[in-house]
Amino acid sequence: MVWGTIIAAYLFLAGLSAGAFLTSSYAARKYPEAVTVRIAGRLISPVLMGIGLLLLIVDAEAGLKDPLRFIYLFTNFNSVMTIGTYFISLFMVAAAYIALMELLKKEIMKIAEYVGIVFAVATAIYTGFLIGVIGAVPLWNTAILPILFVVSAFSTGIAGTMLVSAIFDKKVVHHVMSLKKIHLTLLITEVFLIFTMFLITSSTNESAAKSVSMLLTGEYSTLFWLGLVAVGLVVPILIEALELFNSKKLHQSQAGLEVAAAGTQGIAATIITESAVLAGGFILRYLLLAAAVPIIFL
Repeated sequence: MVWGTIIAAYLFLAGLSAGAFLTSSYAARKYPEAVTVRIAGRLISPVLMGIGLLLLIVDAEAGLKDPLRFIYLFTNFNSVMTIGTYFISLFMVAAAYIALMELLKKEIMKIAEYVGIVFAVATAIYTGFLIGVIGAVPLWNTAILPILFVVSAFSTGIAGTMLVSAIFDKKVVHHVMSLKKIHLTLLITEVFLIFTMFLITSSTNESAAKSVSMLLTGEYSTLFWLGLVAVGLVVPILIEALELFNSKKLHQSQAGLEVAAAGTQGIAATIITESAVLAGGFILRYLLLAAAVPIIFL
C-alpha cells in the first residue's frame, strides 16, 4: 500500500467531521428542540478533524522532522492538496469557533455557520479528489469516487452524531425521523455507487480489473463482503428500514412501560446501526487504498 491505514483513518475522520457538522446544522434548523443532536455534532466535528490532521502529520515523516515544509501546502496552487488545505483550514476554524460558542452557551454568528457549511461540503468532496486525481491508479481515477466519498461522509456524519446523541439522550433518536430517512437513502445510494464504480472501472484496463477482482473475489474479498457490505451497509439498511417502518407505532405508544421499552429498543438499534456504519466507512477507505493497482508504464 502506497498510502496505508493512517491515511485511510485521515480520510475517514475528515469526512466524518464534515458530515457531523452538516448533520448538526440540519438538526438545528429542522429540529430546534433536539438540542443534544445539534450540540453533539458541533462538538465532535472539530475534535475528529483535529485527530485526523494529527494522523496526517505523523504519517508525513519528513514533514514531522522538518515542520516548516508544511508551509508548502499553502503555496503550491497547482496541487489538489493545497486547495484541500485551505478548505480544511477554513472549515476547522469555523467548526472550532462554533463548538466553543456552544460550550460557552453564546450566540453563534450566522456567517460562521454558513462558512462552516460551505467548507464542510468542500472538505467532504476533497477527501475523494485527493486520491481521485491520481491517474496512475484506475480504481481511484473515476468521477464516481468523489461522489461516493461525499455520500459516505454524510452517512458517517449522521451515524457519529446520532451515536453520541443517543448515549446522552436515548429518546432524542425518536424525534429526528427525517434524519433517519436521509441516512437510509444515503446508505442505499452508497451500495449503488460502489458497484457502479466497480462495473465501470473494471472494464477500463488490466490494472483496474485486478483491483476490482482483489475486492470481489481476491485477498480482500472477505473484508469487503463481510466487513463493508454485510456489516457496514446491509445490516444498517435493514435496521434503519425496520425502525422507520415501526416509527409510527413507537410514537403512538401511550403506556409508560411501552414507551420505556420502545426507548430501550431504540437505543440498542441506534448503537448497532451507527457503529456498523462507522466501521463500514473506515473499511471502505481502507479497501480502496489497499486494492490500488497502478498502471505499469513500459
